[in-house]
Amino acid sequence: MTSIDELFHLMVERNTAGMVLTDRNGVILYINPRQLEASGYTLDEVIGKNPRIFRAGETAPEVYAAMWSAILSGHNWHGELTNRRKNGELCHELVHIAPIHDDEGNITHFFAIKEENVYAGLSHLLGGNLATIDPLTGLPNRAMMVAEIQSLLQATEKADEAFALMCLDLDAFHALNDRVGNLAADEVLSRIAVRLREAVRQSDAVARTGGNEFVLLLRSDPSEAMLEELSRRLITAIDTPVPLQGGHVTVTASIGIARYPLDGSDAESLLHCTQSAMSAAKSSGGDCVRFYTPSAEAQAHAFADLTSALRDVIARHELRLLYQPRINLKSGKISGLEALVRWQHPTEGLIEPGRFIPVAEETGLIVSLSEWVIGAVLAQQSRWRADGLAILPVGVNLSLRHFRSGDLPSVLTRLLATTGMPPECLELEISEGTMMRDPSQAFIMVDRIKALGVRLALDDFGTGLSSLSYLSRLNVDSIKIDKTFVRDITTNPVNASIVAAIIAMAHKLDRRVVAVGVESEGQAMQLRRHECDEIQGFYYAKPSPPEEIATLLVHGLSQQVRTEDAPSTEQTLLLVDDEPNILNALKRLLHREGYRILLATDGATALEVLAAHRVQVIVSDHRMPGMSGIELLSRVRDLYPHTRRIILSGYSDISLLTDAINRGAVWKFISKPWEDDALKAEIRHAFALRE
Repeated sequence: MTSIDELFHLMVERNTAGMVLTDRNGVILYINPRQLEASGYTLDEVIGKNPRIFRAGETAPEVYAAMWSAILSGHNWHGELTNRRKNGELCHELVHIAPIHDDEGNITHFFAIKEENVYAGLSHLLGGNLATIDPLTGLPNRAMMVAEIQSLLQATEKADEAFALMCLDLDAFHALNDRVGNLAADEVLSRIAVRLREAVRQSDAVARTGGNEFVLLLRSDPSEAMLEELSRRLITAIDTPVPLQGGHVTVTASIGIARYPLDGSDAESLLHCTQSAMSAAKSSGGDCVRFYTPSAEAQAHAFADLTSALRDVIARHELRLLYQPRINLKSGKISGLEALVRWQHPTEGLIEPGRFIPVAEETGLIVSLSEWVIGAVLAQQSRWRADGLAILPVGVNLSLRHFRSGDLPSVLTRLLATTGMPPECLELEISEGTMMRDPSQAFIMVDRIKALGVRLALDDFGTGLSSLSYLSRLNVDSIKIDKTFVRDITTNPVNASIVAAIIAMAHKLDRRVVAVGVESEGQAMQLRRHECDEIQGFYYAKPSPPEEIATLLVHGLSQQVRTEDAPSTEQTLLLVDDEPNILNALKRLLHREGYRILLATDGATALEVLAAHRVQVIVSDHRMPGMSGIELLSRVRDLYPHTRRIILSGYSDISLLTDAINRGAVWKFISKPWEDDALKAEIRHAFALRE
């Protein structure tokens, strides 16, 4: 049977693309038959040589400079090089180069894949026509789109017709490129190009005008309603996951629309307007559409100004750190903090990270920004220690780009040495999605960070695609459950089960669990019953500046954390009815029975009460706004199966009630108006059975 190594050798040897392997200095160690055939050289003539033997002197020096800058810094590079075969013929090649790292993250080799660019090679034979084609997607490029617009302008000027332009830019594409690599990112662009072409009419035109930017030319006087409908189709087409080897990715787009003659009278002004509208869509968070308006122009300028200002934000000392406490659910005390960065803009005031972090990701400034955050956190901890405060671990969110940079461990070593802080006071939080983009490289980086003594947390857990085998091998200290699961833990039996399973699994793997986004006592108590270790959220402590955190560290939380339930011997009864007079009458009737009585006027409140307190018996009306009694008791059955469930209602749809009883949602039905002694007897019986 053929081994994997033999299959891999055959795949490389018989590949239709040229392949070259060099050492770190560029000395050729291997070249496959296809590349030898394309170059005209023999194997003996190239092994041990530098790839510059292929150079034709036709490629601009800045292209090579950009190439070496990218690959020596550990990034992939993709571009076009004009080389020369041994017989002197020019050869235009699309080249993909990837650095290869050792276990320590050091670059040891470079691997290049080469494909002949037929378009570039034939352009001189066809009067330069193919020079207007984008070789990756086969779409017209910007030059050809400008020519198309100018031609249409001449035709419509006489006919007094209108047309529209759309500028479509894929959101956060640079970050995607970092995650999946150049080859996969190019595959995404190619597939998106096909979807765009299929979404428009045959008479319309689609061009790729930049790295991840497309322009659509829509003829035939498109109405605003038609443009809005087309925009929805485009967003749906783009949002559809793009299959890649080993998985899939999902991208979104910002779309801007400009119309002739309303927004401009020439090609360049129309393109400018549509790009301004697109920038306005991007500054609104992306994945949306904006028509060009003067306000869109202003919004685009504001977005550009924000991007420009962000470049010097560290030098101008405008970044601020807030800290949100994490709380131990057994002791009720602060057990750690998370650092959250804000931008104190001189004119706009405090800017939330949702506005500037995506810009930092796009521009690559995220690495220097997160390095500043780590340094500032360690410096603040040093000041707290000097003031005699206890040193708790502080979590810092780490971006994908920073996590994948090979010099992260050396940066951490330097910052820890500069501040004199112990490594265990720092906890780097890395999202599950980031870890799973390249698990093998993630394992290496995690081990290098852990070797320094720095703690690691897996953030946003439950939203990614990690498997149990990966999780068991990932040397992290804690797992942070994403707030989307915590938000409805008291009302959604499915998410409650998922959270319980995550906690149990993490504990089996000897990982601590932190639940994020806790906003009620019910959520906290539900998590405590599932043995969650720590919680973080606005209910107990909001993000606060360092001086307020210092006060909390000295005096403790103002909101007391309940760390235990009522005694198990206490009989707790929950009464639910949307009519206050009914609740008051029931309370008067039952208060001498010795029960601890809790009240709720709707289903949502009842579920929150159930989460916060151990309730043995619930008595609920059926016809209530928002959530019916049967729906409420159905959820109670799934969330708290040992709680006895009684419907007390004047509504008597026998089939509905029978079905609820047969499904186990309702234990007993009592009609209104009730007979006092009979009701008290049924409730006593329910408690007796519960015990």
